[in-house]
Amino acid sequence: MSVRASLVLALLVLASCGQREPSGYLEPIRVVSGVFHEGVLPVASAEGPSVTGVEIPGTVLTVAQPGRVITGRVGGDAFAVAVRLADLGSGYWVQPVEGFDPAFPGERTFHLEVDVGGGVPTGLHEFRIVAIDAEGRAGEPFEVEVCVVDDTTGSGLSACDATIAPPHTVVSLVWDSDVDLDLVVVTPTGKRVDARHPSTAERIEGMPITREALADPTIGVLVRDSNAGCEIDGRNAERIEWRESPADGAYGLYADLFDSCGEPSATFVLTVYRREALEGGTFRLVEETRRTGVVQRLAGRGGAIQPLYVTTLTFE
Repeated sequence: MSVRASLVLALLVLASCGQREPSGYLEPIRVVSGVFHEGVLPVASAEGPSVTGVEIPGTVLTVAQPGRVITGRVGGDAFAVAVRLADLGSGYWVQPVEGFDPAFPGERTFHLEVDVGGGVPTGLHEFRIVAIDAEGRAGEPFEVEVCVVDDTTGSGLSACDATIAPPHTVVSLVWDSDVDLDLVVVTPTGKRVDARHPSTAERIEGMPITREALADPTIGVLVRDSNAGCEIDGRNAERIEWRESPADGAYGLYADLFDSCGEPSATFVLTVYRREALEGGTFRLVEETRRTGVVQRLAGRGGAIQPLYVTTLTFE
């Protein structure tokens, strides 16, 4: 057996254990029995096996949806499949294929159980799958367009219409432990935006912020306070959205461990997405910045300690 085949076999042995790979827990999608790898999908080779068919029962996925099943078929020389969302995340998942399909002679089947992350930006995304043989050679990618929606925002299927502009900027914070971690934004004027103050709108002469002020598309709004009071919601994610570009300046982005909820630590990923206009009057969100970090239990004291600085977001 070649060295390359030995490496592929080792990956598949790990995948067969059926454990969620910790290194990929914060990815936008997670394959339950897969092994995660950093980087882009393997480059296609003329000798690589092909993906002959993919079935996704409905192409609408929901934020934080667990166990979404994706099945398909590959050429008989395939040993595994590698999958990812083409435009999101830092790597891909590998899982072994199964036996031959009696309805399609000479083709093998695969069965993926996919968890959708709590911080995936809504909208249209490309699900990409490649088949890999025992020598590690990949075939041409098979692409399926899927739409991610958030059932807590009331936006419905509007996110699936590429002609409707998504938010100008989205900041997403996702973490791997059941803690109450808050996304904090400090505006150029010094206002702190967090779960208690969920928008960038400024008070005028001490008066309450009005609905009209919040309707301003240049106002950033915190979409969700995840795990508030240690009531675990299964998302472990928060985000703030600007429908249109706000006032120019530098916005500080922080992670604040409000309550550790008994956990020793949490690893997080903070991602910034920006809107990009495409040809034909359509749009998409593009990942611009990705930062990782760790917060410790000693830092979680009801928000009394200075939050952890992550990066700066600039509008100009």
